Amino acid sequence: MAGKKMSDATGPAPLPRVVPPLLSFVAGYVDSITFLALFGFFAAQVTGSFVVAAAEIVVDDRGVAAKLLAIPVFMLGAGIAAAIIIARRGSKHSSLPLVFALETLLLAGFTGLMLYSWPVDDPDSWRVAAAGLLSAAAMGVQSTLVRLLLRGVPQTNVMTGNSTQLAIDATELIYAIFRPARVAADTALAVQVAEARKRFATVFMVLIGFLVGAMGGALAYAFTGPWSACAAILVVAALIAWSAIRGGIDPV
Repeated sequence: MAGKKMSDATGPAPLPRVVPPLLSFVAGYVDSITFLALFGFFAAQVTGSFVVAAAEIVVDDRGVAAKLLAIPVFMLGAGIAAAIIIARRGSKHSSLPLVFALETLLLAGFTGLMLYSWPVDDPDSWRVAAAGLLSAAAMGVQSTLVRLLLRGVPQTNVMTGNSTQLAIDATELIYAIFRPARVAADTALAVQVAEARKRFATVFMVLIGFLVGAMGGALAYAFTGPWSACAAILVVAALIAWSAIRGGIDPV
């Protein structure tokens, strides 16, 4: 009993290094499948949806309604996840399992509609639109989960900022290699270099996870069609089990 109280007071166990790249793998994997199966639909990359919305000024594209709705639906998924986390503030139990379960449910809905609609041949079908929007909501949930519950972890579905951060940290580390005396003489600079070194590894693995996920999603879709989405469900389901075992409380 005393051990449990101490665990609650100290918070959850340290985050395993594999979790951030696993999440970015899921985002890249789902994005590849939706892009290939749903006529250029972006589930994880909201930036792509903004570009599509702007391009519609000069291009009349089929299936555009779902692509435009991807932006507010992504935000809706993010908002629902945020509402769960905010409502459970002060709870003795982490919201991670619940939010991972919500993402799994949305991905299962996406997969079910893909299977029901197969072969996907009509960009304007409501089933195609619904499948895409469920995947966008799932990625919105994941984005909020990382931002609010996995503090210190870079975003797992937006690689532009991560690529920029990786370049900055790499430059910091290269500078430290060529100017070691300067770094050693400046305590604040030495701290910055140490933080850059630690952050570099995390961001690099997130980028690799997304790239591997994107390639894996494309290959899986080519060979198994709509069944390919099941792999993403299995990964997030495994994270539900991990987070339930991990326990702890949400960061304040």
